[in-house]
Amino acid sequence: MSRKKRLVVFLLCLLCLSGCSQTKVQQPPNNATPGFVTEKDVEEVDWKKNAAEFNTDAGRDMVGNEHKVGIIGPELKPNKIEKWLWHFWGIDKGKLTLVGYHKESKEISPVFSEGVWSRNGIGGGKLNGADASLPTNVVLPKAGKWAILIYIDKQLFDILVIEVNA
Repeated sequence: MSRKKRLVVFLLCLLCLSGCSQTKVQQPPNNATPGFVTEKDVEEVDWKKNAAEFNTDAGRDMVGNEHKVGIIGPELKPNKIEKWLWHFWGIDKGKLTLVGYHKESKEISPVFSEGVWSRNGIGGGKLNGADASLPTNVVLPKAGKWAILIYIDKQLFDILVIEVNA
């Protein structure tokens, strides 16, 4: 194979690899939580109210808080990126911010696997009985009980309490 052909093949391989899904957890550029997240928000976490499985009017099983936020996706394992499809009731657009709070260590972590706190894009119309939805890749760094504080346009919208098992 000529040198030029090898270079083309090499560049095509690089291009293909750059399009593969992310498997490494990204760390946020700085650990500062978004300025609109308050201690009062964390104090509102009801650690006894775990996210529960429910069935929507459209016949889909989800986990979350019925008629508020529902997720279709696998259970999280520490440092394992998973794809979740979020569903929202009572809102049809907005910027989503997810803040993970670990009960035991009090650690605060972004939930999006890209290491960012927020993403635009809630919308897409009704899906599975919800008013809006958004697919994301999510990850949490350690096992234990986590509260996921869910903000829409910088306003606390809901809180999901989940268990991340090793």
